Amino acid sequence: MLNAALTLLALFAISRIYKLWSGLKAVDYVSGIRCAFGTRSIWGFLVPECLGRLFYNPGSNFIWDMKRSDTDIMSVVPWLHGAPVVFISSLELMKQILGHSDGFDKIADDIGTILIGKNIATAQKELWKKYRRVLTPAFSNKLHSLVWKKSMQAFRGMIEAEAWDKKGAVAISDLSDLTKKFTLDIVATCALDLNSTWSDSISAAGAEMPLQKCLKVMVEDAVVRLLTPKWAYILPFKTLKRVDTAFSTIFSFMRAQVALRREKIISEDVTNGEATGLDTIFDNIVKANIGGKFAFDEDEVAGNIFAMLFAGHETTARTLDAVLALLGAYQDEQDRAYEEIIRVAPGGRDPGYEDFESFTHIRKCVQEAMRLYPPGSALFREATQDVQLSVMKRTTGEKSHNVVLKKGTQVVVNVLGIHYSARHFPDPESFKPSRWSDESLRDNPAIAAFGYGPRACLGRKFSLAETTSFLVMLLRDWKVDVDLADGETPRQWQERVMTGQVTSVLGFGPLPIRLSRRNPQ
Repeated sequence: MLNAALTLLALFAISRIYKLWSGLKAVDYVSGIRCAFGTRSIWGFLVPECLGRLFYNPGSNFIWDMKRSDTDIMSVVPWLHGAPVVFISSLELMKQILGHSDGFDKIADDIGTILIGKNIATAQKELWKKYRRVLTPAFSNKLHSLVWKKSMQAFRGMIEAEAWDKKGAVAISDLSDLTKKFTLDIVATCALDLNSTWSDSISAAGAEMPLQKCLKVMVEDAVVRLLTPKWAYILPFKTLKRVDTAFSTIFSFMRAQVALRREKIISEDVTNGEATGLDTIFDNIVKANIGGKFAFDEDEVAGNIFAMLFAGHETTARTLDAVLALLGAYQDEQDRAYEEIIRVAPGGRDPGYEDFESFTHIRKCVQEAMRLYPPGSALFREATQDVQLSVMKRTTGEKSHNVVLKKGTQVVVNVLGIHYSARHFPDPESFKPSRWSDESLRDNPAIAAFGYGPRACLGRKFSLAETTSFLVMLLRDWKVDVDLADGETPRQWQERVMTGQVTSVLGFGPLPIRLSRRNPQ
């Protein structure tokens, strides 16, 4: 019995040594961290981050902790569980990986695909091309103009429904509750052509759980969903009940909406967007399910609708949280934004979409907030063949050496690491919107956290139009403040309160702010 146990232990040890050796070989022996669990290991999300030197676990917040990386390329190679991963933190390497390269693709069997189905955000190249052909036509200038208009209407509806128009000051205990509801209404109205207002919001839909809470649970408890077999949901555990309810409520809602829209399209009641006067994203997806050259199956319909619903509201809400909190802390930048609003739209007139490009300082504030707190803190790829990368010297930008990654090796583009690099951004910890006056930064979408290359975010202008419209309306009428402790600087408040928490996107804990009317009536 003892001999058998010792034999099994020896075989296990040999298998772990082999796993470590093969992982090191796959990443070309790039220096970095050797640990028990990989950074994308499901089990690594569940166990404590520090289990001793031998059983070290980088944990789910590894990207945030790594934002001040002193190297452009490093590897994390686990010996117990998880895949070896190469992290890159330079623009040069990012462009080699995310540009028009045949050597990299999205990760096969990505977590997002497993959770919600095949979709444009996680699909590999051939499927992605099909999805893009169906979805791209909807992202037109007409749509962005509609987003601006509906954002203005939604803001007025929020003010009226919350009775802010009768108050001189408003205290908000958690900013994200407000921004998530707002952005969910906008994506529902403009992308899915559903009627959603502040007083009758889609966020409250759902028989057992409101949709907004469902989305929150799906983000926070994604690992539970991944690890739990279907039969286990009959067990009387509150966590399993909550997760199952969240997922079933979201997908039941989507199936019902798809069925209604399919019926209307077939009966020719909807030809050009019932409420919007244009071909909506929702219409294009459902039409692809009915038939055509780029047909969608049921899984693709659900996955792409969910991707639009989630990406269209969660990331924009996180951006609004960051911008408003930072402007509340840095009053001088808020004053500049207010002065710009008054200059562009004098006399209290509501600005139109034609004014969008005129709000240059507000755009700089948004870009700087997204640099410091990008909603998408990392971009994931997999080598589809053996690939050679050229690593540059940090000091001179000249070529240093080559790294050859084996086919199947996972690569993480550390967006936070790039954004906090002093080489790309002098004084990277500081909130300095003025840095975006540099045209080489302003016109580079990669630095604004919308991705890079052919897979850059389709909804970039959708999000910017919505964000700018909301900020203009709010800052025109309300002054934003945060509660600094005695003797605390804005930078110290920022470090104390705005601590990144990485789930599927980068977010924060509760962000309390205070609003005071600029011209009390």
